[in-house]
This record gives sequence, structure tokens and C-alpha cells, in this order.
Amino acid sequence: MRSAAAAAVSISFAGMVHAAHGIASGPDAMGSRAAMDVAIRIPASLHFALTGQPQSIQVSASDAAAGVVLVNGATLALMSNDRRGCVLEAVVSGPFTEAIIDGLASPMHVTARGVRLRMPSMVGSARPGPMRLRYRLSLKAGTAPGVYPWPVRLEIGSP
Repeated sequence: MRSAAAAAVSISFAGMVHAAHGIASGPDAMGSRAAMDVAIRIPASLHFALTGQPQSIQVSASDAAAGVVLVNGATLALMSNDRRGCVLEAVVSGPFTEAIIDGLASPMHVTARGVRLRMPSMVGSARPGPMRLRYRLSLKAGTAPGVYPWPVRLEIGSP
């Protein structure tokens, strides 16, 4: 993303001009004006910090019987200066068929095929605080109790 703002700058050279026989100053001095275009480029900025997400997940016997695991505690801090917002991409793996992530701009329904969620623009808004995420992870039928690697991968990108 590249943002550009253009501004016209006027520079006035009145008051002191070198003449052939000396320096003229004051109201009799020659005057000159010039215009210059200035472009300001603001570099794209996209920050993503995911904290409190476990490295693994414990599936208990009662979780396996219910077919679902609920996980709270992770926070996601996003900051983007792109007027189009940003895109959050997610995919679920392992013995899980689906993850529903709450706490974002809208709930995110994630499968093994992956999903993209467009996050709104933050331009002109106060810097948002971290979002508290809640995961509802659906288990594949017949999943045994045990410890599994964390099944949800989140990535951020430009739209």
C-alpha cells in the first residue's frame, strides 16, 4: 500500500536581490516566485501480535465425548495504515474439522480449506486495543483424548 499526499509550496524571493552594481533591497528590489510540488509517501505499516495462544491443546475425555473444545485467553493486536483495511487468514488442522473464532470484527468460521476475513480500515481511528479471542474447536468423530499441536494458524496480509 502506498499513500501519497501532494502539497504546493510557494517560495518568495523578495527583499534582497543581487544586482549588477550591488545589492538592492526593500520595496525597490526585484521579486520572484516559484512553485514546487512535494510528494509525501507514507510507508505501509501492518503489525500483528498474537499472544496467549497455547502451543498445544489438551483434549479431555469429556471434550472428546462432546466433540468440541473451548479455548479462551489469546489476544490479537492488529494495526494497519491501509485505507482498505487488512485481511486475516486462518486454517485449522489436526483432529479438528472447524474452528469458530469470536472476538474479531465478526465471527470467523475456519475449516481445513482456510478462510479470509476482511478487517475494517483503522485509518482515522484511535489505535485499537488487543482483541480477546475465543475459540470453539470442533473435533473429528472418534478423536481420542490427548495432547495435540495447536490447530489454528492465523496470518495477516493486505487486501
